[in-house]
Amino acid sequence: MRIAASGVVVEGQGQASESDARVRAAFRRAAANVPAYRTLLAEAGVDPAVIVDRKTFAAHCPVLSKSNTFDRFPIDALCADGVMGDLAEVLTSSGHGGRFSFGLNTRRQKFESAAMIDYALDQAFSVKTRRTLAINCLPMGVTFSSNCMTVATTSVREDMAVSLVRTFGSRHDQIVIVTDPLFARRLLDHAHEQGLDWSRYRVNVVLGEEVFGEYFRSYVAGRLGLDLDRPDTGYIISSFGVGELGLHLCFETPSTIALRRAALENATLSRDLFGNQAGSPMVLAFNPDRTLMEALDPDPDGFGRLTVSMLDCELPLPLLRYQPGDVVKLLDPIQVARTAAGHGVRLRTPLPDGLLALRGREKERLPDGSHVAVYKDALYADPGVADRLSGAFRLTPSPAGVRVHVQLARGASSDASFEEALRTVLGMNRGGEVVVSAYGEFPYGMSLDYERKFTYYDAGAEAPARQRTTASGT
Repeated sequence: MRIAASGVVVEGQGQASESDARVRAAFRRAAANVPAYRTLLAEAGVDPAVIVDRKTFAAHCPVLSKSNTFDRFPIDALCADGVMGDLAEVLTSSGHGGRFSFGLNTRRQKFESAAMIDYALDQAFSVKTRRTLAINCLPMGVTFSSNCMTVATTSVREDMAVSLVRTFGSRHDQIVIVTDPLFARRLLDHAHEQGLDWSRYRVNVVLGEEVFGEYFRSYVAGRLGLDLDRPDTGYIISSFGVGELGLHLCFETPSTIALRRAALENATLSRDLFGNQAGSPMVLAFNPDRTLMEALDPDPDGFGRLTVSMLDCELPLPLLRYQPGDVVKLLDPIQVARTAAGHGVRLRTPLPDGLLALRGREKERLPDGSHVAVYKDALYADPGVADRLSGAFRLTPSPAGVRVHVQLARGASSDASFEEALRTVLGMNRGGEVVVSAYGEFPYGMSLDYERKFTYYDAGAEAPARQRTTASGT
């Protein structure tokens, strides 16, 4: 498999024909049976007979988004045959932009979802052969089930999660904590306050909801007592899902993690893989049999708008060429492996066939071309600095470029040496502004509502009246 200059995945003849057949079947079903999609095709002047493979599909079919689907049509019109039918569950988007969208699962798909989760986590953590306690700390009522793990769902209750670890952890071979990066930080702080000894347990972590960097991974590993060079003893992976599309659409493997960590240490390797943008994006695998991934309108480095087509022809609400709002670059695993080897990086396991680099949310791209994720990870470059922060921050415009507002952890204080170290990790010793607030005085909320996605960047925000600038450009 290789990737053409257009960013479209090009496969061997057999693979290409199979992929074309899946795309063609998914399109024909939606075009024939989904009222809203028929309307969109007619408005775009698309003759369904023209769509015979991925090339014609990508060239002619309209791009979908929340605005022209969930905001425009009633839910039944988005479903096959114009009816929702007998559903087992509804997945809800975060509503981060003020609007909600939904993913629908039949009872068969709910049953198969448990098998998929078990398979994915078995590949990562051997959950089928190790007695596993999975603690689901995901917000917004996101749930999952399992046919082999013990699953406890706490949502964002750090006290409940710690109690579960203490009560049931020693009765299992391992613990898998599923959460998002910001709440993971709160959970670690609370566990420390409660004197929880993580070393008594074999602990793995699955992080979703938002991107995170390698400094953050190292920080979490340090707090849990994990050795990232020995993933067999417990490690930390990312899982990327979209409420309206499904869970675990993209995920990390030991080889993708090793590749990204190598790129963090080798700027030339990072440039060869990802271009000249600051920071190393997440490297994620995906299943080409389940999804067709595109990166539309790519920039010079190949990063474009993630566009996803779900290929399951039994989905009650099929979405084709749907844009969830993320920025990605499609990667050729063979070329990536060669590039890594050319820099002396030897991966322990082969890279998966479906591979992409995830930069993050499109709306979190900064005016200078960098991304919020760069600042998010920089706060964890020095564990001593990170220990005194909550993980919440807000970027706003300033004459110097951006102003970084950070929230101290509960009970933490600031001093001159801390402020200097903070400027250093953020790379703002010679320019920009940093504002430090005590936990209860953070102007973007007295405390964090972990049920909702946190807003890290507001392009139109004015500086709040109550702030203390502790670092500025000279």
